[in-house]
Amino acid sequence: MGAHDVIFSTNNYATRKKWAKELFRGILPDVEFNSLIGTDSNSPIQIKTDLGKGEGDEITFTIRYPLSGEGEVGQETVEGNEEKMAFDNFKCTIEELNHAVDTGGKMDEQRVPWSLLSEGKMALQDWWAQRLTNYMFATLCGDSSYKMAGHTFAQACEEPDTYHMITPGDVTESSLAESDMMDLTFLDRMKQRAETMAIYGSPNEIGMNSGAYHKIRPLRIKGKNYYRVILHTYVYDRLRQNMNLGQLGDLKRLAGDYDISDIEFEYNGLLISKSDRIRTVYTNIYRNIIFGAQAAVFAWGGAGESKSTTMAFVPYEKDAKRFVMIRGGGIFGMKKVRFASVDSGVIVAPTYGKAL
Repeated sequence: MGAHDVIFSTNNYATRKKWAKELFRGILPDVEFNSLIGTDSNSPIQIKTDLGKGEGDEITFTIRYPLSGEGEVGQETVEGNEEKMAFDNFKCTIEELNHAVDTGGKMDEQRVPWSLLSEGKMALQDWWAQRLTNYMFATLCGDSSYKMAGHTFAQACEEPDTYHMITPGDVTESSLAESDMMDLTFLDRMKQRAETMAIYGSPNEIGMNSGAYHKIRPLRIKGKNYYRVILHTYVYDRLRQNMNLGQLGDLKRLAGDYDISDIEFEYNGLLISKSDRIRTVYTNIYRNIIFGAQAAVFAWGGAGESKSTTMAFVPYEKDAKRFVMIRGGGIFGMKKVRFASVDSGVIVAPTYGKAL
């Protein structure tokens, strides 16, 4: 074997570790709306990698509710009137997904053709980006019918609760008609619902008790509060057609101030984007979304060869080492943030949409 020949064998630990890291870095930038995903609590979708290899298949997230007591005035007794702290939690389950690609035969029995491995890697990268993007939108849009390879993956995507869905005219989603299109007034209503959610069904004016409807926590960008809005492409194009060019041009110029590549324009503190991945449950009805920080969690388990790696990218050989396959595998799950069966960070806003 020549000094520069490389064998990507199944039991080559260093090779597997190197490729695992490269695949993970490669996938995330290719996931549509990568700007939504981050590790801090201001991210709309917060990545968690707490579960290392051998540490279970479920992550529990906990919230501490604000104190709601009135306090004691003057000489009133404090002792015996202490307020108990209230906590709630939700769980996100992770599951394994694998896909493999056949890179073809070796150029000779001792050498793996690097170009074919590179093509195989890119093919898997594209495949994973598509799957993760679809999973993300199904989660945020609350499409409980979503399946991955024909299976409910990790946990079913949960439908929006009563007050985390808003429609034009407040009709049922199935009743929406062609006249129920997106406009600036409805965008204002969506933002108002996000800002005043606590008044809906709350046991008190604070609206933060267990079972209450919480205000959507906005994103902090350059010291100001914003919400992200994603409209289906058909919905966005109809909205754009109903705006004059001068108005749209001004809004698009504002969007350039945020250094977020997928924003089309900014309106009334709403950062507007579009995507054809927005889910539809009824024909021509699209589940547009408005959301803030920590709308969903994206949990990864230890699929790699060490505790710190989250994906495995493993070449393996077949037919007496004549052919090389590549497996790309991950252990993960995504879930809307919900406490006491109530959504916490996203509102679904279905409207009518149709191709121009």
